[in-house]
Amino acid sequence: YLEELIEEKREWFDDKDPEAVALLLAKLRTAKPIKTGKKPEGAAKARAALQKKTREKVINAVNLLKMEGKEVTPYRVAETAKISYQTAKKYLTELDL
Repeated sequence: YLEELIEEKREWFDDKDPEAVALLLAKLRTAKPIKTGKKPEGAAKARAALQKKTREKVINAVNLLKMEGKEVTPYRVAETAKISYQTAKKYLTELDL
């Protein structure tokens, strides 16, 4: 798009420095596309699968602690599920357990 715009308005630039315009257009033609920050679809699927697995670990840990008659705390859930304290805290809040 930028290349088309420069070509349309070339007269604006030619008066200033025609060599610079030619160099800019050459660079634009060989430029690599800019990454948008969006992750590939496969990464999204993998992330969703990991989140599901973690959610199941948290639910299982909570159920186990309740069956053992222990208090359900983020620390105990993290320890039982073998996940980080912050992750346990996040999922306990999300799942309202």
